[in-house]
Amino acid sequence: MTHVWFIGFLSTFAGISAGGLVASCISGFKRSIGTIYAICTGLILGLISFELMPEAIEMGNWIIVAVGFIAGVIVFHYLHEKLESKPMPVKSSEIRGMRMGIFLALIISIHNFPVGVVLGASEQSKFSIALLQALVLHNIPEGMILFTPFFIAGIRVYLLFLLSVVIAIPVAFGALIGEMIGIQNNLLWAFLISSTIGTIYMVVIKEILPESIRQASNHYSLFIAVIAFFMMGIYLLYV
Repeated sequence: MTHVWFIGFLSTFAGISAGGLVASCISGFKRSIGTIYAICTGLILGLISFELMPEAIEMGNWIIVAVGFIAGVIVFHYLHEKLESKPMPVKSSEIRGMRMGIFLALIISIHNFPVGVVLGASEQSKFSIALLQALVLHNIPEGMILFTPFFIAGIRVYLLFLLSVVIAIPVAFGALIGEMIGIQNNLLWAFLISSTIGTIYMVVIKEILPESIRQASNHYSLFIAVIAFFMMGIYLLYV
């Protein structure tokens, strides 16, 4: 397979963009903002439980995963303080939407880099084809998760198109590195993935779920989140 970095870039861009199209349809129902955030909560926690955490454990061990998780929590608190210290001249709901989107864009970009390295390192094997297919499929729900807060915050579509390009770049860059080194440092990737999990978890608990409850109610938000959680599990396990 030649130019695997470019193919990885296109696969990521296609998956993220497809998820963005779905999110644009859902976010048109402004009266259902609480439902949308509850769905995102379930999707993210499902992504953690059924894909990211098993992937990190398989690559490393529980100690590496625990250290990475704690590092991710620290990163979240650092970014949270920085964003909180610079208030923006927009409505509070727009601030929350943009902040969630920024967090998620950083998280997905960090997660995509080691995926790109693995793709580049396995270029000559059949595994690379399966990984490309998985890359497209798993980026669809990630695109939904990422774009929903931005749509609610009123960000223009062309800026989101550029964001899709930016998020796909780490895959291309990682694939180039993977092609050069031809090996995988599993402990390093386990640490990166588990730190991603820690940051994702904090975004859900501190940002997305509270906003859903604020717009709806405790029982309703949790009910919708649980349904979305199992739907994500079915998607990742059987699609």
